[in-house]
Amino acid sequence: MNLGLFTDLYEFRMLQAYWELDHDELAVFSHFVRRLPPSRNFLIACGLEDLLGEIEGLGFNEDDCSYLAA
Repeated sequence: MNLGLFTDLYEFRMLQAYWELDHDELAVFSHFVRRLPPSRNFLIACGLEDLLGEIEGLGFNEDDCSYLAA
C-alpha cells in the first residue's frame, strides 16, 4: 500500500502547481493534528525521524498516477 495516496488533496494541488511552474526549489509543508481528544490540551510528538524517512521515500508508480488522474 502506498502511504502517499493518503495525503490531503491540497498537497497534491500544491505538487501539481509546483510541477507546472518548474518550481524545483525547497518547499516546506506542515504536519499537524486536526483535533486533540476532548480531555487533552497538549500533544507530544514522537517518531518524527521515522515520519521524515517515510516522507522522503514517497513516490508514485503508474497505477498510483492513473488512480489520482481519475
